[in-house]
Amino acid sequence: MTNIKATAHQNELTKEVTNDYYLRPQVLGTLYLPDIIRRMENKQIATLNVNGEAFVKLVFAECIAAICEGYNVVTDLFQASISIEGSILSNRLGHSIPAEEVLLRINLTQGTAAREAVSRLTVSVAEQPAPTGPIIQSVMNPTRQEPDSLNVGQMVLIQGMRLAVKGDKTEEIGVYFTKAGSEDSIRITAAELSPNSPTKLQFVLPPAVTAGEWTLRVITQGSSGGKFTKETRTAAYPNSILVA
Repeated sequence: MTNIKATAHQNELTKEVTNDYYLRPQVLGTLYLPDIIRRMENKQIATLNVNGEAFVKLVFAECIAAICEGYNVVTDLFQASISIEGSILSNRLGHSIPAEEVLLRINLTQGTAAREAVSRLTVSVAEQPAPTGPIIQSVMNPTRQEPDSLNVGQMVLIQGMRLAVKGDKTEEIGVYFTKAGSEDSIRITAAELSPNSPTKLQFVLPPAVTAGEWTLRVITQGSSGGKFTKETRTAAYPNSILVA
């Protein structure tokens, strides 16, 4: 386990407590990318026959190890250092402080090359019409909070945008389940939905939706303006749903 060294400074801001201290990590120095490679060479890592992805992961792992030892790490992409937030009482001075008693974090800022590259960018903007149809963002059993997993006879929660199942084509609108490998669908009508709102649809999964893999779609004439569209609009959920 790595032990980061820190210095304690008396906290002058808390008048009601006179024996509390805030901590500052002791910086051992600043390492640049060649220094990180040298550390890896010392561990006989850089000379191993590894693929590109593995080598990059090793470089990042060595950067993290150096930061946790108390070094500042500077690369073209980022500059990183460790910080300590929180305070301790005087009776903890001289003792090892577990990470859960203070807030340790690695701070990242843009590296010089990254900042320069961004400064030379131009932005091309293309107008895109706002979507008007329903969008399904998640499907779950709200009791278990497991996405894409439902249970027969239990609640189903669909969340998204412009989902309210409304319209005058009452024989078409609804929530549809279609079993994998089949063309037949089970429909949940608007009357069975509560709530039936733009962001949430909730209902009890009927026994007809048996165990197995299903797809789901919502058909509605509702719109963001509260009026019905002339034709129905369909949102198909991209993920398969497992019913148990």
